[in-house]
Amino acid sequence: MKIRTAIAAGMFALGAVAAAGAASAAPTPMLTPFIGNYATYDACAADGNSPKTGGTQWECREVADGWDLYTY
Repeated sequence: MKIRTAIAAGMFALGAVAAAGAASAAPTPMLTPFIGNYATYDACAADGNSPKTGGTQWECREVADGWDLYTY
């Protein structure tokens, strides 16, 4: 019986450590919705500043074929 108790106590301790590690993990980052692709930065920024297509936070990222607009 003592061996089973020791094994059970060890498993419980490992579970407690794993649970504490999972609780302190960083939250999942927010997904950023893709709005569209633009030929120039100015066009991208104009839609980013627009209340209809943009938002309170937006970002134009340079890609191979122009600029991609993402909002948060």
